[in-house]
Amino acid sequence: MASRDFDEATVRYRAMYDTALSMLLSRIWGGNLHMGLFENPDEPLLTAQMRANAHMAKAAAFKPGQKVIEAACGVGSTARYLAKNNDVRVQATNIAEMQLTEGRELTEQAGLSPLIDFSYADYHELPFPDASFDVWWCQEALLYSIDKRRVFDEAMRVVRPGGHLIMSDLLLHDSVTGPDRDRFTGILKAPNMWSIRQWDELIGRLPVTILERRDWASHTEPTFKYVLANLMQVRDEFTARVGAEIVDNSIERVTVQYDAARSGTLGWCFYALARP
Repeated sequence: MASRDFDEATVRYRAMYDTALSMLLSRIWGGNLHMGLFENPDEPLLTAQMRANAHMAKAAAFKPGQKVIEAACGVGSTARYLAKNNDVRVQATNIAEMQLTEGRELTEQAGLSPLIDFSYADYHELPFPDASFDVWWCQEALLYSIDKRRVFDEAMRVVRPGGHLIMSDLLLHDSVTGPDRDRFTGILKAPNMWSIRQWDELIGRLPVTILERRDWASHTEPTFKYVLANLMQVRDEFTARVGAEIVDNSIERVTVQYDAARSGTLGWCFYALARP
């Protein structure tokens, strides 16, 4: 891919996350901008989100003192979870400066700054030496990537031999095509969303061992049901704070995801991989 393609992808991502929208997203997702793994659809979203973190962390098989790179860290909620619960050091990276700033502030408030470093980095081109981390981690952010093989080549480059790659991502079913696909991915600003079939094909070609693969599509509906309900509760407050356009666009975005989840076309996957 040409550097112009990466630049355009960065602009799309920042247009969504490097704006006042970041504050709204933090509120409606409960500060943890990730999916929930539900035991029942009525339990709190935060409980389900922490279960997903715990499941993924168990697959990573962390050892105290290990170094983790989190790609597309959002506001650092997972970095703080990993540092606090697994005694690891985290290099939290993102391309949205507002999220990095919020992440640093929240991490300082939590007393975890000695364990977490926030820095700008594009997961297509990581500015770190070879084999400098024990684990590469990425949650629900690869839908925005424009060259997923390159992202994984970079992940394998910066992870030591024997280290782990941990990822989850939102999916769009192969049955969504043409104008319907264009509309959905346009609203999400993620024109290169994949299906689980496509992920299986790519990962099957990588020089890795698959430790765990999960199709978690059934958890998308309760997650977005909660997020949409939270959004509607703060609609008036944030219309006054950030303007009607941002709030209305957010309602459209979350609604189309909730509708797709209910129809079975929005999925969610998890892979734990070992680097040879």
